[in-house]
Amino acid sequence: MSSARPQRAFIPIGAYTLEHRVVPSSIGRSTVAPPPAHVDRTPDASHEVVRSARHASDDHSAGSAVAPTPKRWSWLAGTYWYVPTSNLSAVLYSSTTGTLAAVKDQTVFEITGYRDGYFWGKTVTQLGSSTPSGSSMIGSVTPEGRVLLTFTQTSGGSSPSITQGIGVMQRKFGQWTMENQMFTSPSQTLQIGHWAYMVQTHPGLPSWNSLPSAGVSVPTFLSEAEGSGPQPVGP
Repeated sequence: MSSARPQRAFIPIGAYTLEHRVVPSSIGRSTVAPPPAHVDRTPDASHEVVRSARHASDDHSAGSAVAPTPKRWSWLAGTYWYVPTSNLSAVLYSSTTGTLAAVKDQTVFEITGYRDGYFWGKTVTQLGSSTPSGSSMIGSVTPEGRVLLTFTQTSGGSSPSITQGIGVMQRKFGQWTMENQMFTSPSQTLQIGHWAYMVQTHPGLPSWNSLPSAGVSVPTFLSEAEGSGPQPVGP
């Protein structure tokens, strides 16, 4: 993000327009035989999400006797997350004028790697019709699903700008969502605040070809971020 715009990092996103998608399963959740698949119908969308019993048994809240481990979230590697239409609204606060205004915030995560409860990748954010800005992202997720995120801006500025966010993995309507919230640094004249249930997208879904608010494909949107994000070293 340029110096003329608030330095911002991610944030995610809430109620959503669900699409047909397969929910990645967790690892090592239960040895109980899966019941037959059933269908969850969302209250705000006509699409049906087919939720297999395997995914249902993955849900820790279902009462599995097996304690979760960091391997539970290894499926995050290679996934893409975006802000659904119903959670695009964010707030823009000016400490100079004391005013608070609503603004649309589309943010996309590309998670490129995962190891032992840590994940990394890149993110791109667009406020309203402004030029998108990119950041490197690193995060941690506990076995129970609590999330901590750090974004380091990689475009549009002469010095790095860091923003942190918190979140939790939540099952909504038969799929995993990442319920995140953040506020940019209070030291900035303009601060951005946003929370949302971020949801996954992948090739073949409408959101992959046209992101809410941004109106472009996920690959086009992510091209605004410089490089490929953090690169792990060592074994």
